[in-house]
Amino acid sequence: MTNHQVAARVEDPSVRRSSEWPHPRERTGVRFVLTNVTDPSRADDYSSWYDDYERAIIRPGLLANAFRFENPGAAGTVTDPRYAAIYDIVSPDPASAWQATENSPDYPTHLFADPRTKLVAPVLRGSYAMTGSMDSGKDRRALTGVHIILSDGGNDAVREQRAAAVLDTGFFHAASRFRVIEGTPEPPAWLEVFETGLQDPLSAYARACHGLALRPRADGVRQRSSRPFALVAAHQADPQACDRWPTTIVQGRSATI
Repeated sequence: MTNHQVAARVEDPSVRRSSEWPHPRERTGVRFVLTNVTDPSRADDYSSWYDDYERAIIRPGLLANAFRFENPGAAGTVTDPRYAAIYDIVSPDPASAWQATENSPDYPTHLFADPRTKLVAPVLRGSYAMTGSMDSGKDRRALTGVHIILSDGGNDAVREQRAAAVLDTGFFHAASRFRVIEGTPEPPAWLEVFETGLQDPLSAYARACHGLALRPRADGVRQRSSRPFALVAAHQADPQACDRWPTTIVQGRSATI
């Protein structure tokens, strides 16, 4: 974010600072998934199945890592899903990355025979190509949560302006924009992800919007949803690639996706 001055800087002594970003420079897109758990009383089983699944599918050259998030205030319905997952795609061709993953001989098909699979209720699955990203350039913090906006219409320039304005408030340290490649059912055309390191990531976007001196224009953008999620776990394909980002990170109660 070299062309913008950071305003309303947030300082929280409980925030863990990190000198490394969790995303590889080679990132070209993401696999994005929303789900619910069919039996909330078995959320831990739901989570453990996804831990096994994510460790099995991430690998250098295709999917670099996996981040799982939970919105504890969500209703757990199709219109208000509780869990989200983001897998960083590092393949030069993001359109073929997920197909290559599923067709790999190492793809964990055996896990779908596990009874815990019935706990997973998919809401949205899709692959997205990255159109742009930016960071605040200051106070790099370990990821604690994200705010995710799904929308249609408009263009990348409008979303880039929104990202710059939100980062300038200081409540987020990074923002990325993605355009849909494929998905089901009826995936939104655009995915925007705002990353925060605040102790309370669920309130970060509302606080950022409150701090905006002037709301950026959203010409033609038709918003489907705008939701916060807290990080609950993360897995990395190559633990030697970043000694400050361990193979598995769990914060609070591990959820799934």
